[in-house]
Amino acid sequence: MNSLLNKLRIKSDAGGSPTLSSVDCDSTLQEENALADEQDAITGHLSGTLQLSDELLKTPTDPNKDFGYTVPCEGSSPTRSNVTFEVISAEVIRDGRSGHVNYTVLINPHRDSPKGKETVITRRYSDFEGLHQRLKKRFPSLMSQISFPRKILTGNLTSSTIAKRSTAFEQYLTHIFSHFDLRYSHEFMEFFVQDGFHNAVQLFLSQDLSRASELFEQVLPILDKLYGDSHPHVFHCLCALVVCYSRLERTHAALTCAEVALRCSGSADNDLLTSLIQATVRLSWTLGKDKSELERRLEAMRARSSNSNNVTPKSVRELCDILTEVFQLRMRH
Repeated sequence: MNSLLNKLRIKSDAGGSPTLSSVDCDSTLQEENALADEQDAITGHLSGTLQLSDELLKTPTDPNKDFGYTVPCEGSSPTRSNVTFEVISAEVIRDGRSGHVNYTVLINPHRDSPKGKETVITRRYSDFEGLHQRLKKRFPSLMSQISFPRKILTGNLTSSTIAKRSTAFEQYLTHIFSHFDLRYSHEFMEFFVQDGFHNAVQLFLSQDLSRASELFEQVLPILDKLYGDSHPHVFHCLCALVVCYSRLERTHAALTCAEVALRCSGSADNDLLTSLIQATVRLSWTLGKDKSELERRLEAMRARSSNSNNVTPKSVRELCDILTEVFQLRMRH
């Protein structure tokens, strides 16, 4: 283009207006025509529609790729037998002339457990008292051995009272956790997750998978820190996240959850485990990852099932269908 401009010699006529000489015009016109011919030739070779795959168009911040997604479960601690509890802060909430204290409790798994993100809950005195009364009603003999800080009418917002209660609550929760029946009671679990697990299941059953996944993500680390990743609730949370993220087209997150769930499937129902493996195979294929080992494991499970029942291997049911039945049964009880 510069060579073309250099050959445009501008001359001034008598009136001072710039003009092009006729010779220069002819030369310029010839070069412009030649340039147009070259462009047409290039365009002919590049004819067609330029398409970029959806994968190339996605950026690292695209939620469908889930770069950096981490499952809120370690997947490496089958049981918890020595969990302690620490009140790390206490906040006075005033409402006019009255008020209450919010105690933030850190759940400390066994010191040999892998270090992960801290898991905390915030509860007030009435929450602890409610737990105590429910456990006393169900386990009167066991609870007769466990002391609970008494309620006081005045001075409950003083720093001295808050400090004493903080220590008492730590000892109280640790003492309850040391008893197997109390530790695995519904009342104790509900104190930590409140209505989170129940509401997550309800949202899952109503197919509100986006909100369900948020609640499962919230309760999963609490259950994992309390009971270890072999607990059925932990496994079911992970399976539910696999279903949610698969349906929400968050394939990377779904596969990550599925891989952790397989590590937490020690006591899982055979049908549910088989469906989980099938879902993991499908997710691996979608993302172009090796699935040969999973396929061998799936075939071995189906073969064992066939041999034990002396029937033709049955088709694997969808993970969502089996998990729905599990949750429906739990809701009825």
